[in-house]
Amino acid sequence: MRYALLGFFWGFSGFAIGQTNLATLGGSVLDAQARPVLSAHVRLASKETGAVRSTLSTTDGIFELSSVQPGEYELQVSAPGFAVATRPVHLEVGQQMRLDVALNVGVAQEKLEVVGTAELLKTSDASLGEVVESKSIKELPLNGRMLLDLALTVPGAHMSHGAQSGSFTEGAPPAAKFS
Repeated sequence: MRYALLGFFWGFSGFAIGQTNLATLGGSVLDAQARPVLSAHVRLASKETGAVRSTLSTTDGIFELSSVQPGEYELQVSAPGFAVATRPVHLEVGQQMRLDVALNVGVAQEKLEVVGTAELLKTSDASLGEVVESKSIKELPLNGRMLLDLALTVPGAHMSHGAQSGSFTEGAPPAAKFS
């Protein structure tokens, strides 16, 4: 029995490794002609805590900030000879956001603020995820506060029957009788 429990937990431990509550923000910094900007300074500041993360773009103009707490941020990108680009960013749990920033030619004192929202479609992978707002958690009448019932409120979620839910006989036709 002890080995069976150990095998059960070991078998499902791989699923927990891929889970994370942190987000990743990456993308590229381009000029007006869509050419990469080398060593652009990328700064991500939390609107809630004031914490700042920063990095430089690579020779291909690519940047990445990983292990970022979910929340509201302001992204600021600057490079010598270009106007500063500022953009609001909302990161959610486990999100891997790709955000390409185009810099316009300008003097160092000029500041360009871009108002808009980031892409909602994830082009970097095919994973699915959804954040259930705290208002929904507090106000929905959930029977016994079951986590699965809360997950089923997400659009596209459904309860699986059959082999996926552990029952191999549910919904199966009765066995044929042979004489």
